[in-house]
Amino acid sequence: MKARLIHDMQSFFDTRAVYQSANVPWKRGVILHGVPGNGKTVSVKALINSLASREDDPIPSLYVKSLDGCAGPKYSIQLIFKQARRMAPCLLVFEDLDSLVTPKTRSYFLNEVDGHESNDGILMIGWTNYLDRLDAAITKRPSRFDRKYHFKLPDEKARLAYAQYWRGKFKGSNNSKSGNIDFPEALCPLIAKITEGFSFAYMKELFIASLLTFARGGGGTKSSLEKDISGDSPSPPSSAASEVSEPVIVAEDAETGSTEIEEGSSPKLADKKEVAKKVRIPRVEIPDDLKDNALVRIILGQATILLCEMASTDENDVPMACGDSCDEPPMFSPAWFAAKAAQL
Repeated sequence: MKARLIHDMQSFFDTRAVYQSANVPWKRGVILHGVPGNGKTVSVKALINSLASREDDPIPSLYVKSLDGCAGPKYSIQLIFKQARRMAPCLLVFEDLDSLVTPKTRSYFLNEVDGHESNDGILMIGWTNYLDRLDAAITKRPSRFDRKYHFKLPDEKARLAYAQYWRGKFKGSNNSKSGNIDFPEALCPLIAKITEGFSFAYMKELFIASLLTFARGGGGTKSSLEKDISGDSPSPPSSAASEVSEPVIVAEDAETGSTEIEEGSSPKLADKKEVAKKVRIPRVEIPDDLKDNALVRIILGQATILLCEMASTDENDVPMACGDSCDEPPMFSPAWFAAKAAQL
């Protein structure tokens, strides 16, 4: 997909003569879509930089984040396309396309896209986390947005590569304050397996949270989470470690049906028991040489905590992380935002 996306972007600006010889309007549109946190924004940034750094004919970009303006969205849309035509050839970027093109602004937007004005040399690229919220006149009509690229959740191979990338960052973070972080190569496949269903953004949070926990001395203890995953008996808890480490929410044991929570410093620990019962981490066998590794215990605990936060019902993209009976509203849904607002 990366190769196709780069080829489409670069070749558009390299084949002006081909469009003209075929008497075809020299314009294109691309939509990037998929669940949040899987690289749409960073891909657009990379495209902007790569087009701007072309040696022979650098391509400028016009980046649109909102249509807010004193004269209203209609004037803003007209002004945006007027500026893009002045800059052409250029890349015209629309952030969160579904929030920009609403029923109130759709007719103005479509009029500028394929109205009387010439848009030669304009390559439009927009992205959205919710493709189904866009009008069919945009998503299913060629000559407006011709191609769609789906940014899916990373598979195990991609998660392994990302874990190896962060292993290098952890090795570079070793200093006298945080101590040496023992991040063996054998830990990367383990992380790749237990993070099934994680987006890149959630994986990034897993590594950052684990690094911070390690830096403040939260080595953790061998918890019953490891018993659930590898079948080992847990070691007696260390009071010193439990004072500084995050609580470890434990997945329900498949054989006994029991659910345990290791005490930690976080408040309202009891409130998380019901969520903990619904969490499922893929079963993996922890190698003997990793069972006493502090970072392993931290990452397993943080992965379980993050699983409790994940609750998406988009069955095309994200599996239910907390089970079908999870009472949490789908993440980023209206109910989810309402719940967060109520907490404030």
